[in-house]
Amino acid sequence: MIRQFLALLILIATPGFAQSPEDWPPLVIDPGAQNWGAADLLLPTPCGGAMAFQRIDVPVNLDSPIADQPFRMGQSDATTAFADYLKPTHLRGAFNDLEAGVSYFYIQRYELNEGQHRAILGDCDAPFTPKDARARGKLSWFDANDIARRYTEWLMANAREDLPGEGDRVGFLRLPTEPEWEYAARGGARADPSVFAARRFFTEGGLQDFAAFRAPGKSPKGPAIIGARRQPNPLGLFDIYGNVEELMLEPFRLNAIGRSHGQAGGLVTRGGSADLEEAQIYTAKRSEYPMYSPLTGLALRGEYFGARFVIGAIVVSDDRFDAIKEGWVAEADRPADAETDPLATLKTLLDGEVDPRRREALSGVQLEFRLAREAAEASLLEAAKSTLLSGATLVVTLTEDTETLQRLDRDRIRLYDNIVISAGAARNQLMTNYRLLAEDMRKLRESRKTFLLSYRSTLEALTDGLDDTTREAAYKAMAQSLDAQEQTQLLDVLNRFWDDLLTYRETPDMDANALLKLAID
Repeated sequence: MIRQFLALLILIATPGFAQSPEDWPPLVIDPGAQNWGAADLLLPTPCGGAMAFQRIDVPVNLDSPIADQPFRMGQSDATTAFADYLKPTHLRGAFNDLEAGVSYFYIQRYELNEGQHRAILGDCDAPFTPKDARARGKLSWFDANDIARRYTEWLMANAREDLPGEGDRVGFLRLPTEPEWEYAARGGARADPSVFAARRFFTEGGLQDFAAFRAPGKSPKGPAIIGARRQPNPLGLFDIYGNVEELMLEPFRLNAIGRSHGQAGGLVTRGGSADLEEAQIYTAKRSEYPMYSPLTGLALRGEYFGARFVIGAIVVSDDRFDAIKEGWVAEADRPADAETDPLATLKTLLDGEVDPRRREALSGVQLEFRLAREAAEASLLEAAKSTLLSGATLVVTLTEDTETLQRLDRDRIRLYDNIVISAGAARNQLMTNYRLLAEDMRKLRESRKTFLLSYRSTLEALTDGLDDTTREAAYKAMAQSLDAQEQTQLLDVLNRFWDDLLTYRETPDMDANALLKLAID
């Protein structure tokens, strides 16, 4: 009886029951639902509202609790390399979908808006209007964390069953880590690999279709309404670029030529804001600000500092402890690439062995190992040579397809000009020919897109899968073979592809247009 009475007091004292969901304009909750489909998850908020989230799948080996997904963050622009240069990182979602074979986490579909911010702080008296759909700015890093805390505590008390969970683990809200944010911003597992690595997540349209930013010569008017008249990224996330700068969980670190630098700094924001111009907004952009205002000494509240929360969970729960421990031990015990040369280790054992029979046995093992290594190296070299030749062939195919498309486009223009000055049956026939030509061009573009994806995969295989020595040895061997066979045309293409490979190693995040230009120029 006492417990029931206390629970009733909590419900009465807790903000969120002053209004109903019907009192909230749809624009404040999930404005993109009408045109782009409903959000993957809606969590209730105080004052009878809701907050929309998208599920972000991260493919991993679910049989191993310590398996994670590698991907590459950043970009290759030297002007900002100290902050956002390319670096490898890893990610795994907080929850597991055994049927789909992926891990996943949730991230807000939109940036935190004024209405949600007001509701979480308990201000339910005034009605909620479309003006409350404006993204909330002027947050400090501490404010954002406090909002996540308040909202999670409210959910735990009033809607615990609505939070994602798994076993003993219940989800909670927090700011995103930089890998979580950038993986989601790039489009995650739904993005074409050639687009995932690009400067921005879209290949068609302009930034104005996806983001609120400052037009040249115009003054910003503050944060815009969430999702208004803008399109989402491939994962259904709105305003991942522009509007408000999104605060990150961890502090800023320099990029120490491919890794995070050891010095932790101030707060980090991602995605840019409505106060930035178009050229300043891209996926890898990272901005550092002081935690505290140098003028007032108080926590810094930037005009465009906002938040986009994720739903995470603890890693090591009671029901996962044994699996994680056993998985870690199994991974540690698994034979891995030795840092020392195994043949050198065998030689050391041989030099120290005094028993003639054991020396003979070790010598046999040494010989077998050496032969096996030589065979593996020869096999790898042959595979590298074949991959180089495939890359050269793709260069030829992409060049020919592009030249064919250019010729067909000229034919299309001539056909159109003839249609304009024709009439009757002749005009109908010309229009039929025009449609057939347009369809041929569409199919050829699709085919070229597939070949371009194979071209990138070939470059990545030669860049990431081989050491410099093997790669160069394969190139020299292939070039010598073609020269000996007097296949000068193919040798020229191989040399072109080799130059492409060297360029790609420096800028592996180039977009599809730049990659095509690399192949055909």
